[in-house]
Amino acid sequence: MAILFTLNLFIAILLLLVPLWFARTKLKLEFINPITILLATSLPVQLMKLIGGPLILIDSGLYDEGYQFALLMTNVQTITQTLSLVFFFRFFSRIRIDRLMPLKKLVLSRLDLNRGKVFFLFVFGISLFLVANAEFGLLNWLQNPREGYQLYRTGNGQWYALAESALSASFLFAVLANPSPPSVVISTIIYIILGFFLGSKGMLLSFFVTGLVFLWFLKWKHLNRVIILGMPVLFTLLLFNLYLALADQFDLQAIFEYFDYYKNAADYYRGYLSGEINLFHGDVLLTSLWSYVPRGIFPDKPIVYGILHVNEIFFPGQAELTNTPAFGGAVETFADFGVFGVILFGVLSTQSIVYALFSYLIFRKPGVSFQRVTLASVLLLLVQFVPTFGVYFPGGLYLILLLFVILVMRIIRRRIKKSRFANSELVTTLGSKN
Repeated sequence: MAILFTLNLFIAILLLLVPLWFARTKLKLEFINPITILLATSLPVQLMKLIGGPLILIDSGLYDEGYQFALLMTNVQTITQTLSLVFFFRFFSRIRIDRLMPLKKLVLSRLDLNRGKVFFLFVFGISLFLVANAEFGLLNWLQNPREGYQLYRTGNGQWYALAESALSASFLFAVLANPSPPSVVISTIIYIILGFFLGSKGMLLSFFVTGLVFLWFLKWKHLNRVIILGMPVLFTLLLFNLYLALADQFDLQAIFEYFDYYKNAADYYRGYLSGEINLFHGDVLLTSLWSYVPRGIFPDKPIVYGILHVNEIFFPGQAELTNTPAFGGAVETFADFGVFGVILFGVLSTQSIVYALFSYLIFRKPGVSFQRVTLASVLLLLVQFVPTFGVYFPGGLYLILLLFVILVMRIIRRRIKKSRFANSELVTTLGSKN
């Protein structure tokens, strides 16, 4: 059994490298590319989730029955999602879906992009003020963003979600408006500082990694040096943010407890395998639709819905306090229909389909250009390489958010064109009079 358990863990670690395999074999990219940059910066966190946390937090360690079953479900999910990714990538390549791409002829000027940057930065400021001032107080939030993020978003989560997405969109427009390596470095530093006030560690990492990706598109020769020098600065910010959250409990054990995804999954699968926990037969999937409804609009929205049904088993009453520990090991897709659900949702994975589509459109010719920015390329980069954009907007709400970005940029572009047209007419009129 020990041999099987070791093999199961080895396969799980190997499957973390699927993005590298996909980038090299299907996209034909060199070894250093946006996908491997994302992989390299996320790999330490993934390994801590997969091995570090369970090794410290689970009494039986890596040979715990529940943990091994969680690994198995993760492997099944990753394999089925990879098969789906390859199938749809080949499908999109065969039908040349780039010919059907809308908005690819709508070119944005530097002035358009700068105005988009300012507009979404303004939306970020207003939204952050609304969520911070609602309960915690603006000054308290600015002094301890992490505490505000953890404890004072209830009932105002829609404003926090909008603030995070608006700041992400503003960052992209800032980079595209001035597509030179020095400007990208400066913009990345500025937006990391602004992201700190959202209280999310993931936000800081996202901006840093996204900045590296943009520098790759600009083919900057100092990219490797920035990675080496920038990572310590980033992790210092992350540790300080974590210190604010843990206060006087900041020690090695507390850090490992942040990587409890598979520990929680092991508890769940142990309960399932012993017959103490039953499948939900669709309740998790159906009630997850409540995530589309902002609590500010519908105050009677249930506290427990979707995967929170599983949370209530192990952390009763914590969802109401906005404390919702995450579960690894494909628990969310397993909880309804078991192994069949993991396979089914893996094959029909929306994530795999979108990843295949956007990878084809971004990296296959003509691909994305930072020198000739279209509204289509803005949307491609926003979805694929700005992971904090729309992170709290599931499904249809995410599409509405994208439509909002399209509408704003079309209005900005139209007004600028009208202004230029009016100015040219004025110049012509004055010239004719003279």
